Amino acid sequence: MLLNRKWVSGIVVCTAFSMLLACSNKAGSSDAVATKEPSKVTEGSQSEPYKLPFVEPGTATLRVASGDNLYAPNSYAQGTAVWDEFEKLTGVKIEWEVFPNSQYVESMGVRLAAARNLPDIFRLVDSPVKTASDGLIMPLNDLIAEHAPNIQQLFKDNPDMERMMTAPDGNIYSIHSNSAGAYMADPFGILIRKDWLDELGLKEPETLDQWYEVLKAFKTGDPNKNGKPDEIPISPEYSLKGLGLFGSAMGLHLFVYSDGYYPNKSDVIEYHWIKDEAKTFIEWVNKLYSEGLIDPNFMNNSYEQIDSGISRDLIGTTVHFVNNVNRFNGMQKDAGVAADWVITNPPSGPGHEPFYELGAPLGSGWAISKDAKDPVLAMKWLDYIYASEAGNRLVTFGIEGVSYEMKDGKPQFTDWTSKHPDGLSFNEALRSLGAMPNMPWLRMMDGPFSLQPQAILDKDPALSAQVSKVKEYLVPSNPVILDTPEEAEELARLNSEVETYVSETLLKFVTGQTPIDWEKFVSTTKALGMDRILEIKQQKYERYLNQ
Repeated sequence: MLLNRKWVSGIVVCTAFSMLLACSNKAGSSDAVATKEPSKVTEGSQSEPYKLPFVEPGTATLRVASGDNLYAPNSYAQGTAVWDEFEKLTGVKIEWEVFPNSQYVESMGVRLAAARNLPDIFRLVDSPVKTASDGLIMPLNDLIAEHAPNIQQLFKDNPDMERMMTAPDGNIYSIHSNSAGAYMADPFGILIRKDWLDELGLKEPETLDQWYEVLKAFKTGDPNKNGKPDEIPISPEYSLKGLGLFGSAMGLHLFVYSDGYYPNKSDVIEYHWIKDEAKTFIEWVNKLYSEGLIDPNFMNNSYEQIDSGISRDLIGTTVHFVNNVNRFNGMQKDAGVAADWVITNPPSGPGHEPFYELGAPLGSGWAISKDAKDPVLAMKWLDYIYASEAGNRLVTFGIEGVSYEMKDGKPQFTDWTSKHPDGLSFNEALRSLGAMPNMPWLRMMDGPFSLQPQAILDKDPALSAQVSKVKEYLVPSNPVILDTPEEAEELARLNSEVETYVSETLLKFVTGQTPIDWEKFVSTTKALGMDRILEIKQQKYERYLNQ
């Protein structure tokens, strides 16, 4: 297992935010805070434990903007059991300003562009480099030091979290969900129909040559037993980057998590899509495509299209989170098919240790706006829902006596979650209560905030066995470090052209629209700015290592 690198010690946070954090000193109405010399929250802490409720119930309101509940029938704005309980505990009424998740970025972006009447707390929709420099959010360092004892303790126990949430100017501008434990308990990998392997007398493939033979057998051997040549051997999500999981056999980090960028043993950031080994990988994928072993629509496949193919008993392999083995088996059972989906070990090759990458543990960022009427109350509220054990239990386990019970001092999920009376899935059941929210919450690898992922596996021994099978192969993805404003601006400009060229050219190579001219591909990618991109990423990486 490739876990012996210096930066891997920060596995909980070293693969960073889905929207990168970095900010300037401009902080709107919080100039009094911003002008102070920023320092680590954990140095010279002042806060004292607060008492609940924070205010007399009914006397204070916080406006919170978010994507709405992922269980659409129960909007946060209409009230849910978890958030009703938070209101009782804190005394703070929440005025939800929620949007459908597909519309949140655009809708909130319009409000931020207007720069007025902003909610007290909101999920960031852009790089905080721009959000802070536009004066829309305030630094949180002093607020945390004085009014957030739980976040302080979280940072003391997990110093890399504070380090990764701290912008290059020394300020913390937002707090972030941590899903490290969730990724360890639900890794993303290659899923295959074991029943098809058994039907054809095949073993689980390991090398790329074995994968080719298995996929070819799926195409020609009629494993769905309908007498038609309609099988789709592999239908990946995320297009070519989904197929990038097979790059493990060549030591290539091509999946969407690292997106081709990875430090070598000398701590030099490389771009794997232009390595010589990537040419061999593209030639292998081209061979699969030319022989009809890859879904011909793989470039534009949607989640729903893959589900449809699986329900119709057509797809033998895909890429997804391991928890989907249960969902896929259930979908096919409903269609009268006894499927047996399993996760495979990552593909192996000579001279390389096979691996699956862990996703970025730190997710969406939440900030206190310049228009917050009571930043201290906003900070206390965030501290409680995010980093207190009681608050974490509510957002991860839901309501005691309904979705969980306490046994031997630990919460355990009830059958209400796994065998819901209305047929809801596990996640739907919890979200119907307001748990697993579109809010900052923690599912860490160890400590008091790590209980939920293991509790899920305890409820499903078969799924737990799938996770255990590949656990030794899980490695961090490339650490994405906070940008300075200048870095963010230059990378945005360079990446736009480079990413378009690389994506379009590689797909043309795979589908045979263009002969593979690797030398031209590499030289053009560099000419478009890859050398400068790598230079910036290297200076960021060295800054991270030296923090």
